[in-house]
Amino acid sequence: MGKYIVSARKYRPQRFQDVVGQGHVAKTITNAIENDQLAQAFLFCGPRGVGKTSCARILAKILNCSDKKEKAVPCEQCEACTSFTDNTSFNIIELDAASHNSVEHIRTLNEQVRFRPQQGEYKIFIIDEVHMLSASAFNAFLKTLEEPPPYAIFILATTEKHKIIPTILSRCQIFNFKRITVPDTVTALQEIAKKESVEIDDESLHLIAQKSDGALRDALSIFDKIASAAQGKVSYKETVENLNVLDHDHYFKFVDHFLKEDISAVLNAYNEILKSGFEPELLIQGLSDHFRNLMLAKNTSTLSILDASESLLERYKNQAELLDLDYVLNALNILNGADLTLPRSNQKNLHVEIALSKIVFQKHLKKKIVRRSSHNTGEAITAPSSAPQKTILKSPVKEIPKANAIPQVNTSIPKVSLSKEAAEKETIDLSKSATPSAPKITTNINSIISQIRQEEEDKKKATIEYNTENLQAIWDAHKEVHGSASVKNSLENTIFELKEKSLSVFVPTSVAKSMIQQEKELLNSLRTKFNIVDLEINIEADMSKFPNYKTIETKKLLSEQEVFTIMEEKNPKLRNLIDRFEMKPIK
Repeated sequence: MGKYIVSARKYRPQRFQDVVGQGHVAKTITNAIENDQLAQAFLFCGPRGVGKTSCARILAKILNCSDKKEKAVPCEQCEACTSFTDNTSFNIIELDAASHNSVEHIRTLNEQVRFRPQQGEYKIFIIDEVHMLSASAFNAFLKTLEEPPPYAIFILATTEKHKIIPTILSRCQIFNFKRITVPDTVTALQEIAKKESVEIDDESLHLIAQKSDGALRDALSIFDKIASAAQGKVSYKETVENLNVLDHDHYFKFVDHFLKEDISAVLNAYNEILKSGFEPELLIQGLSDHFRNLMLAKNTSTLSILDASESLLERYKNQAELLDLDYVLNALNILNGADLTLPRSNQKNLHVEIALSKIVFQKHLKKKIVRRSSHNTGEAITAPSSAPQKTILKSPVKEIPKANAIPQVNTSIPKVSLSKEAAEKETIDLSKSATPSAPKITTNINSIISQIRQEEEDKKKATIEYNTENLQAIWDAHKEVHGSASVKNSLENTIFELKEKSLSVFVPTSVAKSMIQQEKELLNSLRTKFNIVDLEINIEADMSKFPNYKTIETKKLLSEQEVFTIMEEKNPKLRNLIDRFEMKPIK
């Protein structure tokens, strides 16, 4: 039984033509080799697992191949090619900068550059993760990189180009590697699955490609794990279980429940997901992606943006036809808000359930908002098209007939909420009114006005007189319960000046002023308890009003000579001790 080799190593590209998703890099380097315009220093930068090191090794093999029929294609048969494949070549030196990042390592490399290659034309140095070199190591490398001998080629690879100093970047020919697209990853996996005799459907391959996030090496690692677990035949269900992800069926079912406004089915489905061990964040993010895909599927011109199999694209198109664009956008807005606030929530399950409920009933919520807006403005509301057309008008309070003898009240008081039944009673059906100019007023308005009047009376009873005595009592009560000693001290040293709708608070220092200004709870409670909403409170620092206030003097730092002088004054025998042992006094 031969030793098992992972697919990422077993199927590592050996020619530029085999590199997946980096055609722009392969074409540029191939043309440079064929036209003898090869640079002496290259920098390959891009995400992990996209082929940077593979391209560096292919370039090194091409340059030292002694029997190539084409300039940019290695023969794979000569001694240089076989020794490189077996990692026994003395002309190709690979250095991992993550573990060899000191000046000494770079000095050793610079010494190796001085010796010509034992065979072939070039001596090639591949430095992986070059951004890990220290600043001094970069500086030690500069001169060699700028003026290398003609037989030396440097190929640097990095995932974090921004960490490389500009003087290094200016000496290299830079190639930016891209993330590998989902279709390219799927195609590569299909070829490898065929070579490995593994049966796997396109939906599973698409799921693996999406999970790898543009890194072919990660995709191959996932493929190896799933193929090992399935033993030659991979189903979509097995792929989902091995990747521990929520498959698309969950999200399609959720949207079906949303359309039916079946809140119990939605909550049960969410509970099943929690029982399966998935986090609430995963559902919110997955639903956001699903609604985003539905938005793209609404238009054929954006359908090509979706990275999905043909069967999945058809499902997106069919479900998108059942939804209005407004519905999709509202759902995305709800899910985005939940995603932003969920990490800070102490009750994550309740947070998600509220977001799901909003999506279920968003049509009703939208109608309610429109109705409230129309009631506030007194405009006419048109009933839904499914019901008989009927115009209803809210009767303003100011039009109440004088015969009812209801006192005049302020109708602009906020926070008066009406139930659905109350709102319907409050409206007037003009189609049943013989005289629109004198509509029938329901008794429900009287109860609302009575409630408003009662709230106003309760508020007046709860307020206290605006004077210095009451102000000092509120101030002291807040000071007593405060946990900070410094804030307590700032609240202690204050002088008040009261005017009709303004309050001046004087403190001795600007630090105390800043501390009191941050006590928003205290300042707001003053306005509430005195029932002066527009009470202007000014905090001012004025030392002249506090003649007995003592400031803490900053101690001067003494020099060593001054400390010695003080010690000598306190103990004259110190000088005798210094003379006896012939010590030198501090100067």
